[in-house]
Amino acid sequence: MLMGMINKELSGLRSKILEVLELYQRVKISNQLRWVGVSGVKKSSAVASDSSFTGTLTRYAYIYGIRAFSALFTGSSDDTIRFSRYIVKFDVINPLSIDREEGGGEASIGIGKRVVVHIAKDLEVRAAKMVIDSLKESPDLVLFDGSLRSFLGSWFRSRKVSRISESMRRSWEERVEILKNLMRSSRLVFISKTHSRQILHRYLEPTIDGKPVIVPDYALVGKILERSGGGPGFMEPIRIPGEVEGINYYTLTYAVLSKGSLAYQITTPGSLDIEEMVEIFEMLRYHSIPGYPEPLRQCHLHSRIRRSDFTKLLDTYRIRLSTGREPLGEV
Repeated sequence: MLMGMINKELSGLRSKILEVLELYQRVKISNQLRWVGVSGVKKSSAVASDSSFTGTLTRYAYIYGIRAFSALFTGSSDDTIRFSRYIVKFDVINPLSIDREEGGGEASIGIGKRVVVHIAKDLEVRAAKMVIDSLKESPDLVLFDGSLRSFLGSWFRSRKVSRISESMRRSWEERVEILKNLMRSSRLVFISKTHSRQILHRYLEPTIDGKPVIVPDYALVGKILERSGGGPGFMEPIRIPGEVEGINYYTLTYAVLSKGSLAYQITTPGSLDIEEMVEIFEMLRYHSIPGYPEPLRQCHLHSRIRRSDFTKLLDTYRIRLSTGREPLGEV
């Protein structure tokens, strides 16, 4: 009986998915952006940074751990080992540390995960600065996992949760200041693996049956890639107004770093023309033979915190709070 119900539901789901795919096939791009093919590679140095975090939500608090890792990548493993830095942070967020919003509302530790994402980006930027400060010369590139917008954005600025928001505001201001200083001597490149944002529709003006539609970026990038031939290159860059003082514009493109690989979103501060993007692209390709920047992959692996390891550490230091899910065999 159960299998019959599952079979019926999944069969219906498959039909719905096919309908969705068929709808995307009908999308037309009104404002075409050209694909810039680039096969060159330029030797470069790069400092990359990434972080990983995990946490557990208990009845009383949100307990979390973050590990950030940054290193220099020149093509020499000795350089990477010598010029690498870790930052580790373990902390707790509880309702008593969060003031209620003015005008009412409840203090919630559900905000904890968003706070941790914010702190993780702070640590990534600080770790990169630590590596660069130890170098005699600034690297050609500084690489971060994620979009520039996510590093410059600050969802908390409009909130009125005073104590925790004020602390985050100060750390965000420090993060932005570090990024501004770094961009004076190196090219900052932010690489995002997801295309779920809806940015390109404003510039490409997609339609279905002649009617304007809002489509996720990945669908529009797919349309552009149909004309690319599958080789390395990037979409004609778009200049987007910045929202932070001192960064008036940033440049956005989608790029394929190696033949047949996936397309990644690339954003970098400033208003860059195609020639400048070609130079960055060629330097980035030096570190991206498999199709994704190896420095970011390495930083991800070195920063990773497994949840099982996190739980063991809490047990070792006798840090345990009730979650309420113990009767189900969960913690």
